[in-house]
Amino acid sequence: MISARDLKKSFGDTEVISGLSFDILPDEPATVTGASGGGKTTLLRMILGLEKTDGGEIAIPEGTRFGVLFQEDRLFEGFDAVTNVSLATGIRDTELIKAELLRLLPEEALSKPVKKLSGGQRRRIGIVRAALHRADGMILDEPFSGLDAENAALAAEYIREKARGRLLLMALHEKDVPAWCEKIIRV
Repeated sequence: MISARDLKKSFGDTEVISGLSFDILPDEPATVTGASGGGKTTLLRMILGLEKTDGGEIAIPEGTRFGVLFQEDRLFEGFDAVTNVSLATGIRDTELIKAELLRLLPEEALSKPVKKLSGGQRRRIGIVRAALHRADGMILDEPFSGLDAENAALAAEYIREKARGRLLLMALHEKDVPAWCEKIIRV
């Protein structure tokens, strides 16, 4: 479970998060929404311990691990999709990785260095990487960014399947929130 109470965060004189409280349970898909620049990514970074709060408290059970998709793809540019997923997750079963990637990507994309792939293809590699990480949950920042409607729907169903039994928190624009997302946190 992720529990947050009375979170606050400002950048200079600009308050981006004020008095925010919520609980997220496994099998309760959650989305944080809000305007661009409104604190969605900041909230995710605070949960991950990458950004300090200006007040309030975040409680996560000790040892909780997350598969993470940042706004930036953070892929190893010279390696192919399979190697990228393997390096990030520690999974050595290349057939398993290929099968998972093929759920979101065309076969010809698997053998190319990721620097030669489109932004949407790179995003889908990041989604698979976060989903296959041996973790208690997933934190995904704008997972559908750069995806057309068909691929966004495919990715959403993949995420939904991989999140079963785990925590899921996604930062999304309101229009991108899947119907199956049970909890919406507005910043």
